[in-house]
Amino acid sequence: MISIVMPAHNEEGYLEPAVKVVVSGMRDREVDFELIIVENGSTDTTKTVAAALSEAFPEVRVLYSPVADYGLALKSGFQAAVGEIVVNFDVDLVDLPFLDQALASMRESHVAIVVGSKRSPGAEDRRSASRRLITAIFATILRFGFGLRISDTHGLKALRRAPLVDLVEACQFGKDIFDTELILRAERAGLLVGEVPVVVSEQRAPRTPIARRIPRALVGLARLRVALLMRR
Repeated sequence: MISIVMPAHNEEGYLEPAVKVVVSGMRDREVDFELIIVENGSTDTTKTVAAALSEAFPEVRVLYSPVADYGLALKSGFQAAVGEIVVNFDVDLVDLPFLDQALASMRESHVAIVVGSKRSPGAEDRRSASRRLITAIFATILRFGFGLRISDTHGLKALRRAPLVDLVEACQFGKDIFDTELILRAERAGLLVGEVPVVVSEQRAPRTPIARRIPRALVGLARLRVALLMRR
């Protein structure tokens, strides 16, 4: 079983086509799967669209949260998943070839997490210059301030559920920091974290303006730094 977790906040125009791509692609691959939509704090018709998709496709189920929190959505989706492998797709970033590569890597090694990296050799980041710059700054802070060994933490991920259950439960932060915290905790626990290059491009404007995300992410990183130091 593969569990695919897809957070959805104000995605009324994008959710249905994204879900149809995933369902069709997974059925073509003839694998047992579930798709968990985590609707969080939407103010448009995303909740209605998600409910209709769960009626239309038996593989789809929906979790609801009143709070708009991407990281919390990822965490709750992981905790609800029943698959041996849990995959994170964003509504605007569905990449089934990444899934194929990640599963192949997991079959060949004991890797616990495979990240779809926008920064590793062979990757192609077609987003705006400002978003690429922010990603580079964020990655530099993580490398030199936290000792992160891989090149990226946000976006596509495949996670082996069993060795990560306790680490997911231990994660304290949501929003933009959850997946970063999980990967840092996994590396510090001695788990193998790998990455494969991906191609990313902007399908729509970010749900949260960049000007709001930057200070929020910096504050989150500062709090995460303190939490990890206290854990030692």
